[in-house]
Amino acid sequence: MEKPLTQVVKVAVFCPNLNLLDYLWPPPETDLGDPSVGMRVRVPLGPRSAAGIVMEILPMSRLPTKRLRPVLEVLDHELTPDLCEFIFWASRYYQIAPGLAFQSVLPPALKSPHHTGHKSRIVWRTGGPVPEIRLRRLGATSRHLLDRLMGSPDGCEDRSFPVPSRRLLRALHRRGLVLRVERDETPIEMGRQNVSTAKIPETLSEDALNPDQRAAVAALSDDPERFRCVLLEGITGSGKTRVYLEVVRRCLERGRSSLILVPEIALTPQLTQEAARILGIPPLVYHSERSTAERDRTWQIARTPQPYCVVGTRSALFLPLTNLGLIVIDEEHDTSFKQQEGFRYSARDLAVWRARQLDVPVILGSATPSLETLANVESGRYQVIRLPERAGTGQVPESILVDIRGQPLIGGLAASTLARMAEHLRAGGQVLVYLDRRGYARHLVCPACGWIAECSECAAPFTVHRSPGQLLCHRCGRHERLPGVCPHCGGSLTPRGTGTERIEDVLSERFPDVGIARLDRDQVTRREALETILSSVRERRARILVGTQMVTKGHDFHGVTLVIVVDADQGLFSADFRAPERLGQRLVQVAGRAGRGTHPGSVLLQTRHPEHPLFQDLLAGSYAVFARRLLEERRAAGWPPYGHLVLATAESSDRERARGFLEAAGHRLAAQAVEGGWVVWGPAPALRAKQAGRWRFQLLIRGEDRTTLQRACGQLLEPRVPAALRFHLDVDPYDLG
Repeated sequence: MEKPLTQVVKVAVFCPNLNLLDYLWPPPETDLGDPSVGMRVRVPLGPRSAAGIVMEILPMSRLPTKRLRPVLEVLDHELTPDLCEFIFWASRYYQIAPGLAFQSVLPPALKSPHHTGHKSRIVWRTGGPVPEIRLRRLGATSRHLLDRLMGSPDGCEDRSFPVPSRRLLRALHRRGLVLRVERDETPIEMGRQNVSTAKIPETLSEDALNPDQRAAVAALSDDPERFRCVLLEGITGSGKTRVYLEVVRRCLERGRSSLILVPEIALTPQLTQEAARILGIPPLVYHSERSTAERDRTWQIARTPQPYCVVGTRSALFLPLTNLGLIVIDEEHDTSFKQQEGFRYSARDLAVWRARQLDVPVILGSATPSLETLANVESGRYQVIRLPERAGTGQVPESILVDIRGQPLIGGLAASTLARMAEHLRAGGQVLVYLDRRGYARHLVCPACGWIAECSECAAPFTVHRSPGQLLCHRCGRHERLPGVCPHCGGSLTPRGTGTERIEDVLSERFPDVGIARLDRDQVTRREALETILSSVRERRARILVGTQMVTKGHDFHGVTLVIVVDADQGLFSADFRAPERLGQRLVQVAGRAGRGTHPGSVLLQTRHPEHPLFQDLLAGSYAVFARRLLEERRAAGWPPYGHLVLATAESSDRERARGFLEAAGHRLAAQAVEGGWVVWGPAPALRAKQAGRWRFQLLIRGEDRTTLQRACGQLLEPRVPAALRFHLDVDPYDLG
């Protein structure tokens, strides 16, 4: 069947337009070849050019042909049609321009309209002898081209012909006289052993698993060629990672790739080492701290048909793996799987959609599953496999509440807490001290006049950082030199509150002969710094580790016998309805770092509210009871997972402009609330009402189902957003700040 002389392609252009844009595909005699879904192309956009992805090929457009501009250049053939469909669906669900969604997930090298990335090598060859009657109808040049191809059994590369000959070859291809074959432009020599023959060390064979782990591996490996979502719920230290990797090994042996997503970059070194040890081959690693060249290389390797194990953070979900057979989401409850800027997607939720699209299993692993996942298990949509015991000789630590009401604190630590630390250190143990607040002190105040050092751009207190001696705003990053005296009255200044830096100072004075390491964002400024800190703890050169949330997530420190939570009340009375869930998860996770070796562990929770039900549940060792109670509260209130939310935020340097824009939007939605089936709250100031010089107001919309909320989003996006205003929607928000 003859192709139409004119074709139209719909392109997701890397710009804020919510719709696909129509472009003419140049006529067949040009050097662009035939269009295909997934091509990265350069197209005109106003007075400039932009990159975009071909999403659809049509014989005509709704617009008059004379209004359409032609595609300028084919840059490469990077994305498969199924990956394009996946990203396009995600852009629609999360209410972002398709082009911006593609631009967000591609590696840096492929975002430029002038970067020609990986291209297929086009080879021409004949499909066999051409009948004499058809040869007579060809011109001399066409017959010469056919003779040349007949003399080259492996075919001839397209770039070996001049442009006029390429056009003739395309014409011969359309007539069925020659074949067009695409091959990799630069075959990648991996130097990796074939996964099917990788030898697993004897001590790491399946016999090393305990009965619960073996049962879990068998259940997860059952019927591996169809979609199903399974929650692997195992207490901290139960060996979930070992189970994942055994299932991954079986997947690789079937010739299929596996993808393991972790919430934090800090978890990739430990997991990649363990994966290499168990699988016998090193996994590919993909995250934002890899160099541009490393990410581009991993992207290209992922496109090849050889099976790989890939370990990465949320962005790795969009790698073009051609034969993906398994997705694993480690610590599925972690809020880091939710992108909080730009393309505000949930990697956990999209992983389930991607697995369903490819008809492959997905495993969600956690000791503290999210309430959404538990509700899906309750409804029967997800299966569950439990690991109720710790692997090896590890024991579940005892939890002790330390009531600090009325007690004098030394750098945030009670005297009884310091005494318990000394006991464990004398016994040869290691101690982990957790506080989710970096810096030296929370505020800098003048006791004489009450002045507080505040960020002028955020109207929020500066955090005191002793090193390098500055005031730092944790909202916008603004910093100022640490003042010597109060700028209002000239009085002396006092730091109030405790951060990880202050705790490190106090413990250094208290235990001068004990190595101390600190793990927070201030310390991990370079890629090598993280591994240096973790190695010092594992090798016991540092026997005290002080840190923020970074220490709670999946790290395996066998020497830690005592965990101290400095401020267990942090987040207990937040205005965010998700705060109790997050607090409970963090406390269980950090407590799980204790007692993983041969010695029993203890957890001290310093609190001013020891009678709170959350602590009573956790003291009884039951995250399940705690989660069940929260689910009932959510059900009664209609909050997720029994309702669905969209958060609309407007930001402007003009307070009234931001509030007024959302007020008008709220009136439109409220007028249709009964018919539409949604409820609207606001506009109201955000929890962080001012940030980086911009006032922030929010509308919160709740609906019983996601279809309802998609209609509400359509109403919100109807009016034109003023140039001086920033406006964005967060579908299924994790953070109401």
